Amino acid sequence: MTQTQINKPADTIRYGGVKGVIWKNAGKDGKPDRYSVTYVRSYTDADGNWKDTSSLSEIDNLKLGVLIPQVATRIAELKAADRAEANGDDEIEEGGQ
Repeated sequence: MTQTQINKPADTIRYGGVKGVIWKNAGKDGKPDRYSVTYVRSYTDADGNWKDTSSLSEIDNLKLGVLIPQVATRIAELKAADRAEANGDDEIEEGGQ
């Protein structure tokens, strides 16, 4: 696996200028893979270049109230897909279970 493949997010969920970046972490000692999330706000600098920051405003915190459940649902879907792949299933049941 190349360094680029290792550092690629499993998914990114956006709400306004705030996003939750989902990272897949390999399980150890036979344990299943785990997921972590980084929440960041995107903005443009003075030169018009897109940047990310982990500093969130009070309005961004309100956006997190919408974003966090969406991220949690997506992680559940990813974990269901992992289980299906480990079991050799071709299809995932609706609802991520």
